[in-house]
Amino acid sequence: MPAEGGGNLPDFGQAYRKAADYCAAQDRCISEMKLKIRTWDIDNEFYDQIINQLIDEGFLDEKRFSENYARGKFRMKGWGKLKIAAGLRARSIPASLIQQALASIDQEEYTLFLSSLLKKKLIQLGGNSPADQQKAAYFAASRGFESGLIALYLLDADIFDL
Repeated sequence: MPAEGGGNLPDFGQAYRKAADYCAAQDRCISEMKLKIRTWDIDNEFYDQIINQLIDEGFLDEKRFSENYARGKFRMKGWGKLKIAAGLRARSIPASLIQQALASIDQEEYTLFLSSLLKKKLIQLGGNSPADQQKAAYFAASRGFESGLIALYLLDADIFDL
């Protein structure tokens, strides 16, 4: 059946290929894919079929997406686990997958990064006074790091011999 109007996709095959290409370019989650498909103005009957086939053929995998998202946001943007979890929740990722994704972040790398982040911030602030520590703590918390972990590092004065 030919498309009516300028932007309609005429059949399931074309819509599916477009969706598969979109997923192949970058890992996507189901909620992102659903939003994208809605913008294509395709027949509603194809909507769920496309999503299900993308899942069946491995183009959409929430677990893979979650783990890649968590590791990527940590390594590339320096986000903490709280901010990463919020981003995954905003994408309707189930809580169990969020926990698995956060667990995929290497804990030693995570704590070393936080320690380095706090030390750099204290150096930038010019000291290790309680006021400077509070500012550094707020900074790390705004990046999504856990307050208990932040406090643990700030209490260990040997780490921050400035």
